This record gives sequence, structure tokens and C-alpha cells, in this order.
Amino acid sequence: MLKFLIFSVSLSCTMLLTAAEAVTGKVIKYPLNIRAGAGINYTKLVQLNKNAPVKIVAVSDQWLAILPPEGSRVYVAARYVKNNQLTANVNFRSGPSTGYEALGSGRKGMKVKTIGKPTPSGWIAISSPDNLQFYAGRPAIEADPEALKKLPRFKAPGGRPLPNKELINLEGNFVSTAKDVTLTGYVYASEDNIKAITHVLYQVKGDELQPKYFLMQNRADLSKFDGKKVKLHGESYKVKNWDMPIVIVKNVSSAE
Repeated sequence: MLKFLIFSVSLSCTMLLTAAEAVTGKVIKYPLNIRAGAGINYTKLVQLNKNAPVKIVAVSDQWLAILPPEGSRVYVAARYVKNNQLTANVNFRSGPSTGYEALGSGRKGMKVKTIGKPTPSGWIAISSPDNLQFYAGRPAIEADPEALKKLPRFKAPGGRPLPNKELINLEGNFVSTAKDVTLTGYVYASEDNIKAITHVLYQVKGDELQPKYFLMQNRADLSKFDGKKVKLHGESYKVKNWDMPIVIVKNVSSAE
């Protein structure tokens, strides 16, 4: 069975808010997969339908950390559950084996609600405790943007494709002719000190945002569109040793 990297930003690095303190949002892109971590390679825990409520406790550019939705479940070794109570300190996992992500821990004596019968391998599903947090793609959730700004931020693992940092001069390194493009997506400032590249364009794929183009400002000021959905026009080129094409942006406008 595949083993997944444990997403370490959860309980240890991000303050876990209570349901009362969390920002309420609703699902607008559905069915929405709620995952064990902030990335499409993490285990799907539950699917939510249109208008399903979510309680958001932390944000990143592409993902939201949420409290466990109604109907979600996690797994624990069945030998440590007796009369709906934990008999030892345990890890809660996203599936019925140690090959699945550890989502958090439970203390001896904690009350839990079991679901169904133990698996042949000795694991049992329980209703997700409130001290866990799961993850949803940010474009799939509608919530008050001003309220989201007040929540703790986290950095999702993995990062995005980056060009060769030693290649800082574009001139002479294009490997394609200019292609006139009109694109829609979300603009975020580049976090890397790469000359000429100021922003990255992310586009929606399924329930998440994925980086698609490096952006270079020409006649357009991209800074005022940070974190917003835009429609932009420009010239696209492929560049030697770069993982994504670059767009020299001529015009940009809000698409929200």
C-alpha cells in the first residue's frame, strides 16, 4: 500500500479554532472531495454536495483547513476502543492501516462514536473528532473574503514548479515562437526571487488551483490583482529549462 507523507502543518503549527470562532462557508463546486491534507495526493475522507456548510479555521492560497464535516470518519486500531471509549493514546488515521495519513491523536479515556464493525485487519471507523482538521480546495468554497483574511495562514507542502533559478535572463532562451493567449485564472505574487517573474497564474482543475503560467508584467500592473480571479491577454512562450510557460501580460481585468 502506498504510504503518504504526513501533513505536518495541522495541529502542531496551525491554531485550531472552535466551531464558534471558525468562518462559515458553503460548497459551490461539487461534489467536493474533502482530503486528509492540502494536496490532491492525500486521501479523500468524504464528499460534500452543493451548499453543504463548512467551518473554515485556516487558509492558504489554494486550500482551506476546515473542521470535520458531518458524516466524515477516521480510523483507529479496534483493540484500543471499548464501550465507545479509547483505552490508550492513539493516532487517528485516514484509512484502516498505518499506511494512511496520521490526522491527529486521541487520549486515553476520550469518548468516540464507532461506525460499523472492525475490519479483518483490526481497524474500526469512528466519527471524526472535533480536534482534527481536514482540507478543501479553496475555489470550491464560498465564504466572506474579509473574514477569511482574519484566519491563520498555513503553507501547503510540495510547492509549485519553479524555473531553473540560474536562468535569470529570458532573452535568447525562448524555445518557442510567440503565441497570442487569453487566459482566465487566479493571480498570486511569485514567492521566489526570479528576475522578471512577478506573478504566477493558477487555474482551477477539479477542486483545487494549479499553477499554469509564470507571468511577466509589460503594460499591465498585476500587483492590484493579487489573489483575485482575472482575465488576461498576452504573449506566451516556452523557456529553456522552465517547467511552465511564461506569459508577457499586455492587458488584465477582473473576472470576479
